[in-house]
Amino acid sequence: MITNRILGVILLVIGIPLIPVQVVSTFVLGLAVTLTFDLLLIPISIVWVLLYFPMLALSWVGNKVPGLREVLGFIFIPWVVLAHTFIQLMPSMGEIESRASKLMLCASWPFTWEFSLFLSHKLELKSADPAAIGLNYVVERMSSNVNLYQRVLRRVASGEQFDE
Repeated sequence: MITNRILGVILLVIGIPLIPVQVVSTFVLGLAVTLTFDLLLIPISIVWVLLYFPMLALSWVGNKVPGLREVLGFIFIPWVVLAHTFIQLMPSMGEIESRASKLMLCASWPFTWEFSLFLSHKLELKSADPAAIGLNYVVERMSSNVNLYQRVLRRVASGEQFDE
């Protein structure tokens, strides 16, 4: 869990200066996506998948071999910061809750595997499952002051779709 705390500090430090850049990049890329008739979303999605699946796989390894979770988590913090920054700078195209869920997948590192299970309704946060215990702690810290994250958590827990 120390890895997640370190990641939270790094994301905060990097996130604050990115706010003005984020406004410009989402506007410019949103305009580019619109002008290309959404074809630009294909390479954006491919890059996200290339960033996301290694995080998911390493988090799964950490789930299966708990002693490796903190070691892998610490070593791959730069990768997760890169993925989080990528999602911050990409246009949401009106899918704000979907974008927030991707940001939460990054911010929940090294519990990304467990959070993806939660997003797919295969794990409940309040369950006694050992996978949910660490994730619950991370999710509470991550979403404590972020209303959008709380809304995403409520929608997932109630089975609602994002961005209706």
